Amino acid sequence: MMFAGRRQAGVVFEIMIRYLTMFFTTLISFVLAFGLAVDTKGLPPGKGQEIVQQQCGGCHALKVVTSKKASKQQWSTVVDQMITRGAEVPDEDIETLVDYLTKNFGPATAPAGAEKGHDRMGPVNVNSATTAELAAALDLSAAESASIVSYREQNGNFKQWRDLTKIPGVEIKKIESNKDRLVF
Repeated sequence: MMFAGRRQAGVVFEIMIRYLTMFFTTLISFVLAFGLAVDTKGLPPGKGQEIVQQQCGGCHALKVVTSKKASKQQWSTVVDQMITRGAEVPDEDIETLVDYLTKNFGPATAPAGAEKGHDRMGPVNVNSATTAELAAALDLSAAESASIVSYREQNGNFKQWRDLTKIPGVEIKKIESNKDRLVF
């Protein structure tokens, strides 16, 4: 009887370690990708500039923002991701922030997701695409694409499009409408 309790505690401990590993891996990736320096120079004037300085500059160099070119949908996804990771952007400022980023750092001529080879018409490898790539290519929310990546990391690669319908929080209609573009 005593062994069963230890075994159960071991399973719980293993699950906790797995989640903590995923959390810290994501955290370290963002720190390395975005840096920690704050540079408030070089932002174009306009409604939203102060929000970018306060909200984006608090965690990483503004060069990360100024060097990125993204569509409105992609900026919306990025802002949603940053909010889920702790950025404290009031609801009433989100649209202003996304509009400012799109106006000043929008794509030159590239279609949505094209910088990573994932456009809205081409194939998407759901077993290797990042959260941002899935969101951009399949028109998913940040939460939906994060759920797909998390599920994939916990359960292994997907084999068919119907595997994606098992993921809680993902709209099945969005997956079904893109099923012919999914690559495994």
